[in-house]
Amino acid sequence: MPHIRSWTAPPTRREVTLLLFSLTIFVLSYNLETSLGLVGVRPQKLSSTYFSSIGIGTKDPGFDADGRRPKQWRDELEDKIVGDWEWREGEVSGSARSGSAPRGIGRYGLIYNFENSRKARRSVEKGDRGVSLSTGVTVKDQFVKWGKEVPQTTVVAHTPGFTILDNVVCVNGTMFVVANDWEKVPKLGDIASSSLDPSRPPRVQDWHMLTASDASEWFGPYAAKIHGTSWLALDVADKQDPYLLLSLFRTHASLMSSGPSSSFTTPGGLHIISPSTPARPASSVPAPLRLIFPHIPTFSSPHIPPPPNTDQKIHPPMRDRAYYGIHPLLPKAVLPTVGMWFEEDWKDLSDMHVPFLLERVIIADRGAAERGRANWRPAAPSGSESGASHMSKRAPGAEGEPVWAAPFVGLNAPDGWWAPMRTALLRYLHIADMSLHKSSSHGGGFWGNNKQVRKPIVSYVSMQDMPSAAGPRLSREDHERLVSGLRRLEQEGVLGEVHVLNGNGTVSAIEWTDRMAAVARSTIVMGPFGDHLADSVFMRSPLADGAPAVSPPAGEKDQPSPRSPPPMLMEFFPPGTFVRDQQYAMQVLGIDYMAWWKEMKFAGSSLPSVSPLPPAVSISQIPLDVEAVLRVIREEAPRRAA
Repeated sequence: MPHIRSWTAPPTRREVTLLLFSLTIFVLSYNLETSLGLVGVRPQKLSSTYFSSIGIGTKDPGFDADGRRPKQWRDELEDKIVGDWEWREGEVSGSARSGSAPRGIGRYGLIYNFENSRKARRSVEKGDRGVSLSTGVTVKDQFVKWGKEVPQTTVVAHTPGFTILDNVVCVNGTMFVVANDWEKVPKLGDIASSSLDPSRPPRVQDWHMLTASDASEWFGPYAAKIHGTSWLALDVADKQDPYLLLSLFRTHASLMSSGPSSSFTTPGGLHIISPSTPARPASSVPAPLRLIFPHIPTFSSPHIPPPPNTDQKIHPPMRDRAYYGIHPLLPKAVLPTVGMWFEEDWKDLSDMHVPFLLERVIIADRGAAERGRANWRPAAPSGSESGASHMSKRAPGAEGEPVWAAPFVGLNAPDGWWAPMRTALLRYLHIADMSLHKSSSHGGGFWGNNKQVRKPIVSYVSMQDMPSAAGPRLSREDHERLVSGLRRLEQEGVLGEVHVLNGNGTVSAIEWTDRMAAVARSTIVMGPFGDHLADSVFMRSPLADGAPAVSPPAGEKDQPSPRSPPPMLMEFFPPGTFVRDQQYAMQVLGIDYMAWWKEMKFAGSSLPSVSPLPPAVSISQIPLDVEAVLRVIREEAPRRAA
């Protein structure tokens, strides 16, 4: 009977030899490159390309410094997804070198750089270099532990309806002003309005005032921080108009001004006028980071889910954006760092049930501005004649100012305050200041003494193709006569260009870009009265250029002027009707203005009294003497040629 070994018996010599041989082969194979190097194989032969050619190169080489796989490992699919580009140390991946600008050094390398010239390197490094790769607000910075010392709210600038506050706390949708001395802050009714009825002061659940000790008990020791400057527009969609950006930026610009920056009445009835402050350079005033509409949804049309038994991947119907007074592209063009927050975003903050500390907030509330209209123009300090003259100088309007004009009357701003906005738009549109108008040569001679004359550019904002409820328009006959007359002046060489623009503010992106380019370059803009003319604020402003906003007297039109006269806006009204929105905007920017009642024209100090249309009255067509308008354009063209 043969001997049978059990499984617990010791291994034989043969079994031990096989086990050691298998382990050796495994170790050598797993470390093949190292093993071959020990026996004298050259390093060049150890490349992934060589091993791939013989079918044994399987080691993953990882990624290069630019985030891509090595060239020998790339394939067509990766080139399609990532792209095929060249990268150098210190540059941003994927940026075209021809369009790159001076970049930061080390940890200050830029992601975004808006300069296009390397000659600007020295000045760029001194100023704001954009958003960096490793600097800015961190997660840790967004958390505030204030213990029992809740930061108190500071009033930076104020006029009824337009206020700049530092350290405002938002909890569950309620805005809290924290101040131990309530005589140092304005009445809440002069800052904001009720979210249910804009004509009334805010409710307790809208705005509330606390002392620091009460705030520490209400809020606890922690908060989240919303850094930077936030613009807060508290009106609903029905109360918005195209001048929101103008008035908010004017309020923002008061941070750079000198002199009294605020005048307000405290909850106790005490009238406070802030002391004079020195002017601040523009570089020390950061741009806004967000524009918040707490009471305006992102879309005005409802979300319609797909019907049952349909492909859920089908894109739902397009929704209409809610109206907030300005074209959606405008804030992106002039304030590219601004994020847009709407009602849904604000509700997200409210539903978190934690306190948020807004570092700086600029508030616009037309209800508060209307209620405090009598206090727009602050009283000069007693015994100060210079203060009185200063106040009268910065209060350009005497009657019928639109409600958005409060910061123009009550707050100071430096000369040229609007220049950054217009400059940003020109850069977005790729329009250079030196090429705003067409040039044509007149004169001549052997020595080439040609005088370049830039002919006027006219833009007519037409409402003819708009829905009947969009606003008043000229009759079809007057519209055709005006367009043909302008084209005739262009053919005769009186005008350089003529543009007939669509008056709807919700035009497509391409049409909006063309429209804004035409308006920004125009010498004369004209059209029926209404908000569709509000883009005229982006015409050339003499105040932004540093020139006086005064046209030559009538008897001195032929005398040479060191600077070209300002552009002009012509607004067509029904006889007996006049509102100041457009005229006021032009006045504060130093742009000429002319109103028309059929064949009658009004300009300068001869404007008619403010007489808006009654709410129940609507006018579909505006009568106009087209020949009279064309005669004025023919007369103005030589004087307004640059």
